Amino acid sequence: METEKTPEYDDYRKKILENAKKNAGLGKDEKIDIKDPSLLEKAATLAKAVVSRGINNNKASNETIKLRDLSCHGDDGSLPPCSERKDSQKYPGSFYCGACGCGDKKMTQLVNLVINGKKEYSKIDYPKVSCPFKMPGFSDYVPSEEGVSDNSRKKEIESRYGVEYITEHSNPK
Repeated sequence: METEKTPEYDDYRKKILENAKKNAGLGKDEKIDIKDPSLLEKAATLAKAVVSRGINNNKASNETIKLRDLSCHGDDGSLPPCSERKDSQKYPGSFYCGACGCGDKKMTQLVNLVINGKKEYSKIDYPKVSCPFKMPGFSDYVPSEEGVSDNSRKKEIESRYGVEYITEHSNPK
């Protein structure tokens, strides 16, 4: 499945390229090539999440889910929702990630849906799940670096909880 190429997606790619250049020590005019995840890479990420769920519907800890909620939805105060959080067209009142390429499906919703009286398993419930921005609470979380990462939302969450706490609750065993 191909990631939809929206203006937000293009801005996201530009930021990723800028940060990659900084990390690699490249100048502004030097070229760097970052490819979108292939279908195989997306399938591998999905497989890790599904395996972590297991046959017993294992879930991430409450602390991890709280961090993921904050990373995706923000709070009612100073932290806005992620710019890539999209309103679901299929499940009114729900949201999905517009950056990861998974699309608007039941298993990719960022809230627990209730369908026919049954609470569904959401994307943030998986013990191991990735975030394109490597935000707190997600298995691939990477702390922000001064001068390299300009993600103010990530920095705000890190200042509230501390990198050590976030790292402990982002990378389940």
